Amino acid sequence: MDRVNLFLIGVNKAGTSWLYYVLAQHPDVFMAAEKELYFFGDEGVAGERTATQADYHAHFPFDEHYRYFGDATVMYYRHPSTADEIYAYNPEAQVLAIVRDPIQRLLSQFQYHKQLGLLDEATSLEDALDGRDPRLLRDSHYEETLPAYAERFGNDQFTVVSLEAGRQAPNAFWERLLDTLDLPPAPRPPADDRPENPTGSAAFRAVYRHTVQPLRHAFPGAYRWLLGSAGARWAKRALLRLLGTAGAKAEALSPELAPQLREEFAPTYAYLQDLGLEVYADE
Repeated sequence: MDRVNLFLIGVNKAGTSWLYYVLAQHPDVFMAAEKELYFFGDEGVAGERTATQADYHAHFPFDEHYRYFGDATVMYYRHPSTADEIYAYNPEAQVLAIVRDPIQRLLSQFQYHKQLGLLDEATSLEDALDGRDPRLLRDSHYEETLPAYAERFGNDQFTVVSLEAGRQAPNAFWERLLDTLDLPPAPRPPADDRPENPTGSAAFRAVYRHTVQPLRHAFPGAYRWLLGSAGARWAKRALLRLLGTAGAKAEALSPELAPQLREEFAPTYAYLQDLGLEVYADE
């Protein structure tokens, strides 16, 4: 095999880091050590994108006997044209997307954009949604982007799972992954309800904006190396324990905004229910 044949395409702030970790625990799956390779599509910060196919393939030991070689890049789902690129590269690939309640995902991304400095810390959710950050709404409209993958790859090769299902029934979730990917039985990775890439509290976000973000913009290569560093992951977890995380529900929806968002995402909930994701049946 000389092609990547497993793609985790997103959705961002919906549990992709957790699913990346889960998949990597199976002995027949090799997930690239670097998450977010940004080889396909047009997303990604300049300097962080993988430039050539040779550079891309250097992340994978194709001479070893794995069933799957996986790329987890959460922005692949954003543009239908990226589905065409991946299909042209490997029409036999398996493609996974993980989703989350669209409103909770939006709230998490709102806080994360403050962490990145894309929004001022004092920005209210209402102001962010009023044209300041159009990605918040767009990225939760799964029904506008994910169907392109179903059209290219078909239901046998494209699968949507949900973060809520993984939390509520981890054994069933794991068995479904094994069945979907036709993998032999293996012990389920240890259950951990915490996301692998949580958004930090306001204090954590301030530290991040003044340390990690300048490094990302000035030295993108060093930043990418840091992402894969065990020491950096340990330091982040320690800082999160010290300063705290910001759960999606920390940003309470106003009585006026809540019904507006439920109406906004009515087509999204309908799409998820049509996929058989019963966890959203009461939405």
